[in-house]
Amino acid sequence: METPLPQRILIVEDDFDTCDNLRDILELDQHVVDFANTAQQALQSEALTHATIILLDWKLPDATAMQVLPRLTEKAPEADVIIITGHGDFDHAVSALRQGAADYLLKPINPEVLRNSLQRLAHRRWLAREKNRSDAKFRNLVQAAPCLIVILRQDLSIAYFSPFGESLTGYPAAEILNRHFLDVFYPHSLASAPESTPEEVFDRVTHGEQGSQVACRQGTRRWIAWKTRQLEDVDGGAGILAVGQDVTESRHSTERLVQSERLAAIGEAMTGLAHESRNALQRSQAFLELLTVEVAELPHALRLVDRIQEAQNHLHQLYEEVRQYAAPIRLEQHPYVLGELIQETWAYLEHARQSRDARLLVLDSARDCTVEVDRFQLQQVFRNILENSLAACTDPVEICCNCEKRVNTVGDPVWQFSIKDNGPGLNPEQRERIFDPFFTTKTRGTGLGMTLCKRIVEAHGGRIAVGDGPGTEIVITLPCQRC
Repeated sequence: METPLPQRILIVEDDFDTCDNLRDILELDQHVVDFANTAQQALQSEALTHATIILLDWKLPDATAMQVLPRLTEKAPEADVIIITGHGDFDHAVSALRQGAADYLLKPINPEVLRNSLQRLAHRRWLAREKNRSDAKFRNLVQAAPCLIVILRQDLSIAYFSPFGESLTGYPAAEILNRHFLDVFYPHSLASAPESTPEEVFDRVTHGEQGSQVACRQGTRRWIAWKTRQLEDVDGGAGILAVGQDVTESRHSTERLVQSERLAAIGEAMTGLAHESRNALQRSQAFLELLTVEVAELPHALRLVDRIQEAQNHLHQLYEEVRQYAAPIRLEQHPYVLGELIQETWAYLEHARQSRDARLLVLDSARDCTVEVDRFQLQQVFRNILENSLAACTDPVEICCNCEKRVNTVGDPVWQFSIKDNGPGLNPEQRERIFDPFFTTKTRGTGLGMTLCKRIVEAHGGRIAVGDGPGTEIVITLPCQRC
C-alpha cells in the first residue's frame, strides 16, 4: 500500500481539553485539524466538505451522535466518521456503527489506538480507490474490445452486455439484462435437448471448437467462438465471464474456398463430360420422339413418355446451369427494351404456368427503358427470377415489373429494373445468401441459378440485389450511358 497522505480531520467535540489533546496527537502526524464544538457548527463548517475523517463526540450540547450522523454523512459522503464515546455510551456507539459510522474510540483517547484507527481507515480508502481504478480499467477494456462480452450470474441470467455485443447482435443491453442467456441467443437449444440441463446446453454451445450460431435481434445469425471463465463475485455470488469472437466472416471465407474448389473440380469434370452428355441427351430425345409415334394411340403410355420427357428436360436444365456457371461469360450486346425482353421470357415459360393462375404485369416505365445487353444472357436472368416466383407463390400469382432511371453513387445514370412478386418473401438467411453458389431452398436444382444471374448482371457492368417490401423483389441495376 502507498504511504497514507495527511488527513483533513474535523473534530466535533465540546470538551476543549479533549480537543487540545487530539490536536497535539494529530498535528504531530502532519494531519490538518479543524474544530466544531456543536452539531450546528459542524454542519455549517466549510471544513466539513473537505474532511476525510470526522471525530464525533457522542454527546454534544445540541444533539447526540445518532441525531447528527445522518446529516453529516449526507453533506460529507466521502468522510469516515469515528464515534468518540465514554464507557457508558458503548451500546449507543455500536448502534452508530450500524448506521454508518466507521469506528469508535473510548475516552480517554489512546494515541496509538487513534493512529491505528486512522491507518486502518486510510488503508480501506486505498483499497476502495484501487478497486475503482481496477473496475474503471476493466470497463474501459471491455467497452473498447471488439468482442461480444457477456457476464452471467450463476443461473445464466445476463448481468452485463458489452457495447460491441449490442452493435453485433442488434440487442440493446437494457432489453436483455436479467434475461436467460440461452433464451436470448439460443432460443431453440433447450427445446432441442429436453434431456439436458441448461448448464449442459450452455457448455455445449460455448465450447464448440468451430463456434456456434447466435440468434441476433433481426432474425439473422452470427457464428461466435466462445471462451468462458468463472468469476468469484457477480452481484454477490459466483458468475461466468463469456467472451465471444465473431468468426462469421472466417467461416464464410472457408465456405467460399470450399466452393471455389468445388467449382474448379466441376470445371475440370465438365470438360470431359460436355460432349458425351450432350450426345446422350440427343440420343434419348430421338428415341423419345420415336416412342411417341409408336404409342400414339395409347394415352397411358403417352403420359409416361411425357413424364420421361419432363425428367429429361430437367436433367438438361441442370446440366446447362452447371455448364454455364463454369464457362466464361461472353456478351454480344445490342439495344433492347427490358420490358419486351421479360415478356418474351414469360411467353417461353408457358409450360411452367399451365393450369396456374399467374400473370405478369409490365408497367409502362419498363417499356421505355432501352439498354445495351446480351439478349440471350439477360433472358436467362429473367427466366431464373420468374421461375423462382412461380415456385414460391401460391395462386393467384402476380409479378410486377417496373423501371426507373436513377443516378448511382459515382453520379452515373443507371436503369433500375425491379421484378416483384406477391409471394411470402425471403427470410433473413435467404436474403443474405440468395446469390451464394449451391444455396437453394428447393428440393430440386443445383443452387446455381441466382449465382449465375449475378455473374451475368455483373458482366454487363451492373448489379443485382434483393429489394424491400412484401413479397420478393429482385432489383437489377444496369448502366445506361449508351442508351
